[in-house]
Amino acid sequence: MKSIITILLLLVTSTLFAQKANTEALSKAINDFDKALLAKDSVSLKKLLHNNLVYGHSNGWMETKQEVINDLFNGKITYKKIVPGHKEMMVEGNTLAARMDADIDAEMEGKVLSFKLKVLQVWVWKNGQWQLFARQSVKM
Repeated sequence: MKSIITILLLLVTSTLFAQKANTEALSKAINDFDKALLAKDSVSLKKLLHNNLVYGHSNGWMETKQEVINDLFNGKITYKKIVPGHKEMMVEGNTLAARMDADIDAEMEGKVLSFKLKVLQVWVWKNGQWQLFARQSVKM
């Protein structure tokens, strides 16, 4: 009986450690994503964004992976500041959802804009790393 309890405790503990490691890796991926947007780092973005990405902005504008990258370079949007706020993460297998607040300053087609947003990001584990699969934001 003691060995069964010990095995169950080990399974629960290892699951909790795996979830903590997943959320720590996801926090790093989210930070790397913000840095890549600010730096217009297409190499990092290509790794961090899933090929089937659906990227929703607070104004209803939707983008694909290629459109996110292209619009950084064609001057349609330039991120000036991204300050993440409170963040919550939920793990389900190889999928993680992150809900967060964010203050974002951007320039869109020559117009400087500031946003306070609620953001939902869905990340999937693919090819040994976290990739952003879906994102939607709404104004606070």
